[in-house]
Formats: sequence, structure tokens, C-alpha cells
Amino acid sequence: MKPFYALLGNGMTALLASPTGAIDWLPVPRFDGPTVFGRLLDRHSGGYLSLEPDSFQNVQQRYLPDGLCLETRFETEQGPAEVRTWMSIGRTALWLSCKSDVPLRLTCRPSFGYGAVRPAYTVTTGGMRYQNPHGPEIAQLLIQGPLRTTERIDQWIIGPGDATIVLRISTEQPADLRWLNRPIPSDPERQWSLTRGYWLAARRPYHGPHHDLFMRSLEVIRALIYRPSGAPIAAATTSLPETPGDTRQWDYRYAWVRDSAYAAEALLMAGDRTSARRIAEFLLNAVSPTERVFPAPFPGVDGTLPDGERDLLWLSGHAESRPARAGNGAIHQLQLDLAGSLLWLVYHLAQSDGAGGWITHYWWAVEALAEWMRHTWSQQDASLWEYRTIRGHHTHSRLMNWVGLKAAQYLAESLGFLDRAERWRRTAVRIREAMLADGERAGRFEPRPGSASSDAALLTLPLYDFIAADDPLFTTTLDDISRNLVVDGLVYRYREDDLGQARHPFLLAGFWYARILLRQGRLEEADHVIQQHVQLATPLGLYGEHVDLTTGEVRGNFPQLFSHTGLVITLAERQRMLDGEPWLSFPEHLKRPQQLEPQ
Repeated sequence: MKPFYALLGNGMTALLASPTGAIDWLPVPRFDGPTVFGRLLDRHSGGYLSLEPDSFQNVQQRYLPDGLCLETRFETEQGPAEVRTWMSIGRTALWLSCKSDVPLRLTCRPSFGYGAVRPAYTVTTGGMRYQNPHGPEIAQLLIQGPLRTTERIDQWIIGPGDATIVLRISTEQPADLRWLNRPIPSDPERQWSLTRGYWLAARRPYHGPHHDLFMRSLEVIRALIYRPSGAPIAAATTSLPETPGDTRQWDYRYAWVRDSAYAAEALLMAGDRTSARRIAEFLLNAVSPTERVFPAPFPGVDGTLPDGERDLLWLSGHAESRPARAGNGAIHQLQLDLAGSLLWLVYHLAQSDGAGGWITHYWWAVEALAEWMRHTWSQQDASLWEYRTIRGHHTHSRLMNWVGLKAAQYLAESLGFLDRAERWRRTAVRIREAMLADGERAGRFEPRPGSASSDAALLTLPLYDFIAADDPLFTTTLDDISRNLVVDGLVYRYREDDLGQARHPFLLAGFWYARILLRQGRLEEADHVIQQHVQLATPLGLYGEHVDLTTGEVRGNFPQLFSHTGLVITLAERQRMLDGEPWLSFPEHLKRPQQLEPQ
């Protein structure tokens, strides 16, 4: 796996640092905001910050053992240089602490509004202040340590010796100038020690294989959660392409209902009920009981609806992939699996300690979700793959409607609402009968009735307790997926869609495949699939959406919430199986096949 970017965050926004530590991506004031540094999407005008020697023979990176603090170590002919980079928890501040035997060149070149606006700047003692002339952003660069100016207004020579650089960013009106100008504390190690507890809180007991990658994935999930609301974003970036030079590049910096529910399930299985419940509460509060329950497939991290998709035509795009985009056109789609994804999560939270009163508090949302599914399950939708032009009766969407109604049935029974439980049960039976009839007619489950294609989303049928993993109808489906979509344990989500051919395996689908093998008792094969995916993590333990099998490069937005949740759930299920503990499932009376009684 080739080196790729490192992720740093503070629960408000996230940055990406290159293999030399340069900050090439930083939106403000939160994940979905415009960038201050955006070289990731335009090498010339996007803006960046870097601190590195003019020449070096080797560079290595690692995260410190206690959290998302990036250590970049350069080897030069004159000696080593070490730079530690992190973000403070609270207001957005980027810290660089260096110890170097050689001079380092600091370059700070912000560019506001996704690279569209050059900053106004003011030279200050030991630094620089940058301001967006058309917006509220102010960035204050402060340098403490051996310092020499250069002929360029955006560069300084730092060291040799120890130095600390802080970039504080404000978008307040008026800007909090006292905070921006506050002197740098003289003990950067203490500043990191105050931050590290935030990352250590993400870790949970785990005694299975791939321990470090499991913990890294929990940290990544935490880094992608917006602290004020508890909402996770699908990925930290926009417009990183599935295939360079193609047009498959989208903005993933929003809280997709489906992705968020998966993340909460991963956290719940890892033992972090508090974070899982915060995500569930965010999603439940996003429910609209008087209209379409989710007005869009993804709210912003504050729960409001984002604007539509727009092309950033002045940017050259990552790897010349145009257009770069802000916003996502899928906001207008009907995706019928969302309510079921959330109710599966709510049901399992209700099984955890002390959640009964909590469910009663959100019963209005549970009822709205269940009634929505009861009335809409037979409609056509865009599916979880968010096809831009394909609409159909997608099997996975129907599965998730069945899941949601079974979850709502149990919740209603537990609260004594037997009339509603029966109403939802009867609709769930209809969905099940329709799905089984379509499957038996075709000899396997299909993505849509009458479709001859293969779809990795069908791997989720046993994962949600719809059918046993060894049921003949499912094993026939699995054989079709294995034959057409699986390549040495890696899984394509499909072979083509309305935009053309799918070029790379989809990492989440590979984790689904491993979970199916575990349910079939094929531990050795499951471990092979897991190992294949472990090897696809970057050297820092991060996953994208896809991986290019030819070059080993990460593809798609990065890092990807789906992929990291897939790893956590898969390893947690593997450990539960070996420990004799059950994975998340419905109670037996909900899993038994049921028929509709005559009315």
C-alpha cells in the first residue's frame, strides 16, 4: 500500500497531512466548510502549510501511541529533524512542534473559499495574520523558537533547535482577537497531554487479532464525529475520485443516515454505548413526522439540510479529476433503506442497559419511521448505492424496510402497544413474502426483480437476520456474488452502474463478505478475507472507500467511515463468535417465518 494522507481532527473539522507532513486539506469552521488549505484539490491555488528541510534522504511517519498526533521524521545529511503535528480540542488550532538538527523551511500559504480567495495579510511579531477579504475567516500564525525571515512573505527558516508553530483560525464576527493573539505556551508536550485524553477515550477493550488497526479505526470514527451534535460524517473530504480523470467524485462531508447508523453499530459492538446513543439521538431528532421522515438522505452535521451540489470549476481537481464539487446531488434522492438502518440501531440500543425510558422519549420518531415504511416499502428508490438515474424495487431497500418494521414491532411489544406491533408485523410479513417469492422465482435474490446483475448489498440479507447464511436460496445468491464480484477476497459492489464500469473493490462489501463466512463457520476463509483487507490499510492504518489493485493506491474520499466501521464490526463479530457470545440479532420470535392470517 502506497503512503497516503494522515488524518488529524478536533471534533469540529479535520485536516489531511501529506507524507511529508504538509497540510493540504483543512475546511473551516467545520467539516463541511470551505477550505483554508485545499492543495488536495488544486496543486497551484488550493493553499497549504508545510514545515520540512530543503533536502532529505528519507522521511517516516507514525501516529504517537496515545492518539492522533502525527510524528514526521526526516533524515538529512546533517542530522535528523522531527515534527509533531496535532489539532487542539476546542477552537480550531493547529500545532507543530519540532526538534531539528537542521534548518526547516516553514511555508504558510492559506487560500480561502476552496482556493478562490487570496488572503489579505499583516506581518506581526514572530508570525503573520491572514484574513479573508470576503468572509469571516482570520488565521493567526505564531512562531516560537529560532526564526529567520526570507525574501518571500509566506516563508520562514526555523531552527536548528526546538520550535513551536501554532495556527489559530477564527470565523467569529467579530473575530476573537484576544484568543488569536494569545502567546504560545512554552510547553507543547503539556498541550498534547491535555489533548491525548480525547483520543484515549475512543479506545475499548479488545483482545482479538489486528489490535492496533481496530483501535486506529475507533479513533478515526471519533475523528469523523462532530462533537457538538454527535453526528458522524461519511468521509473527511470532497471530490477525491474513484478513478483519476473520471467524473465519479462527490462530497462526503455530511451525516448520511445509513453511514451514521453503521458507525453507531460499530461503536455499540466495541462497547461504546454513549457515543452510539449520541448518534442515534442525532438521527432520531432529524426525523420529520409530518412529511418524508428524512427530507434528505443526509443532514448537515448540525441537523439542517445542506445546499445542493455545485461544481468548483476554478479547481483543477485531485489528480486532474474535474469537476471538484461542494454539496451532493443525492440530497434529492428517495432512499428507502434509511429508516430501517436507524431502527435496527435503536432496537439494539434498547437491549443495552437502561435504555427503556430513552425509547419512550423518542417513541414519536419510532412510530413515524415505522408508519413511513409501512406506506412506502413498495415504492421505487435509488438504493443505498445512490444511482443517479436507476430507479427500481431494490431488494436491499425492501430488506431494510422489513428490518425496520420488525424492530418497531419488538419495541411496540415491549411498551405494550400491541395494536401497532401487529400492524407493523403484518406489513413485515408482506415484504418478506414478496422478497422470497421474487427470489424463488429467479432461483436467487436479485438486486431488483428481473435484474440479471450481481449486487454485493445482498450480502446483508443474513447480517440483518432475514435469512440464514446457509439457507439454499442465500447460498445460491452468495455463489453468484462470489463468481462475479469477488476477487481474492476483495469485493466489488457491482460491475457497472448508470455511470459506467465500477473500477475498484468496495472495502465495506469485503467486510460484509467476511462476516458471511463467519456465519457459515468458515473461519479460515474469513480470516483470509480479513487479512486481505488489513493489508489494504495505509501505513498509518487508514482506509479509503476503494483501493486500486493495480497501483495499491487509495481511491475515493478519505478516510472513509464505511470502511472503518466495517473493520470494527467484523473483528468484533469474530471475537464474539470465538468467545461464544451472540452477534447483534433479533429475538427468536421475530426471526421465525410468519404468515399473514386471514382477516
